[in-house]
This record gives sequence, structure tokens and C-alpha cells, in this order.
Amino acid sequence: MDRLTGKVAVITGANSGFGQGTALAFAAAGCHLVLTARRAAKLQAVAADCEKFGVKAVYYAGDARDENTATAVIKLARTTFGKLDILVNNAGIGRTLSLTDTTMADYDLIMDTNVRSAFAFTKAAVPEMLKRHDGQIILVSSVTGIVGHADETAYTCSKFALRGFGQALDKELLDQGIRTCVFCPHAGATEFEVGYGRTAAGVAASGFLTPADVGQALLSVCTQPKNSRIVELRLASNNVKY
Repeated sequence: MDRLTGKVAVITGANSGFGQGTALAFAAAGCHLVLTARRAAKLQAVAADCEKFGVKAVYYAGDARDENTATAVIKLARTTFGKLDILVNNAGIGRTLSLTDTTMADYDLIMDTNVRSAFAFTKAAVPEMLKRHDGQIILVSSVTGIVGHADETAYTCSKFALRGFGQALDKELLDQGIRTCVFCPHAGATEFEVGYGRTAAGVAASGFLTPADVGQALLSVCTQPKNSRIVELRLASNNVKY
């Protein structure tokens, strides 16, 4: 496949789960990559797997909540590849806690990881995209950003915030050639879902979305014709009924 040949993408939270699946799908489509997350060893392994498709993949280990991480990652894209075409704001964290059990530290951790990181990376990336009047921004929200969930109040806040951020970006940047998509997946069969009563074995057998499912969905976002865009995408596995 060569649907993204010559393109350059930054993916946050790229060392596992949906981020890893997206990196592999983009690499298979010919996209060069700048990967970031906190765990350097896992990032190195993902980058090596991506390069098996014949693309170049570099990585930067850092905390997505830190503005300096965003600045360093976008600089790495610029110095390595000379441009940036796609930004996937995938870094995220969740907590299954009742409102009364949620501490303000929990709230700050969730909002900073899910929202502050996306704002910082987008703010750093947009000037690079404006140079070429072209680019694609993807914000990974959730179905929890469409319908709030009990015992996920802080997480719900963060995912609704990402949808609002994406809607504002679409209005602000579209006329300058930059498209924005808010991605709202259902639960995934990834380590993100493990904990708070969910076991790794249970998640693996859940029938939830796989990283490969998400990678293909986000590939479709980035390969739209020039005269169209996917503004919001909700993705569910076949075992989810409406």
C-alpha cells in the first residue's frame, strides 16, 4: 500500500494499543513516523516494527503533559523530515471511579493527560502545517465524549473537552488547509482497559476494538480526497448494539 507515501505523522501514546495500531497502519501505507510516549523501550520496538515496511520511524520518550515534550517532538519531525502532515493526539488515561472517590489529583491527571497534551501538541504542530497550508489533525476522544458514563466523570469531562476543541479547530483552521477530525471509538481490547475490575484475559476475549481496527479507521481519515473531510468518526466493534 502507498496511500500515505511521503507523508509524515506524529503519533502520541504510540507505544501500545490504539497508538501502536495506528503507527503500524500508517507505516504500511508508506508514512514516515515520529512516535512519542513515556516508555522508551516500547517506543523503540514499535519504531523497529514500523521500519520493516520501508519507512523511517524516529521516537522521543517523554511525558505528553509536558509542553517541552510537544515542542521537542515537533522539532524532531521538522529536523528529521522537514515537514509535518499528520498529528494524531492519542495519548490518554482513564479512571473508573465514582465522583466522590475521584480526587482532584485524579482529575488533574486525567485532564492534563487527555486534554492539555492534545492542546500542547496541536499548538506546536499547527505552525508547521500552516507553512504548507496543509495538514490533518486527529483528536482521539471516545464515545464517552458523546454520552457521559457513570463512574467516569473526570474521564467524561476530558473526552467532551476534546470534541469541543476539535470543533473549534475545524472552524479556525479549515480555511487555511488544515483538516480536523474527532475520533470517538468504543472500548478497545488493549492494556488501556485493564484494571478497575477488568483483567487482561477478559479484555482480550471481549470482542472490543483492536488496534488494527483503529489503525485502518484513522488511515481512512487521512486519505480523503482534497474536497472532503471526516469531521467526526464513531467506531464500534460488531458486538456493540445500538
